[in-house]
Amino acid sequence: MKQHENIKYQILNIKKIIQRSKIFKLSIFTVLFFFLIFNLISSQVISPLYFQLVSNNKKSVISFLEKIKTFPEFQNIFEMNKNIYGKTVEEETFRQENNKKLMINNLEQQLIINPKARDILYSLYQLYLAEEDTVKAEEYLKRTREVDPVINPTNTTNPDQSDK
Repeated sequence: MKQHENIKYQILNIKKIIQRSKIFKLSIFTVLFFFLIFNLISSQVISPLYFQLVSNNKKSVISFLEKIKTFPEFQNIFEMNKNIYGKTVEEETFRQENNKKLMINNLEQQLIINPKARDILYSLYQLYLAEEDTVKAEEYLKRTREVDPVINPTNTTNPDQSDK
């Protein structure tokens, strides 16, 4: 009788192992299926950009370079494309930063003429805030508030508007 129970117990263990094996195979199949679907979808999304870059579409290259500025690989990719397209790639890639610097420089020159120009002070506050230079931004906000104590830095659309 004991031997009969032992055989019964072994048969139950084998059934459990087989059942676990089926679940494991099903899990692997499911993961593999979703991985393949994900790869298929992502390949359709990536390929248009890839083909634009490969076909030497300069606008696409500039757009790509602007988006990867923060990545460590940027400098190598930038130099490679600079060799292909020349110096214009550098000018176009850094156009926004250069325009901000030029605008800041022009506004600071105007402050020399009129150091109490509220709108210029406030514009410099916003530009430095966008550049993430909070020290200079706070300095210009303080100077703006000295000229106009009612200025509201959360109102970025029009500094003239105040609560009435």
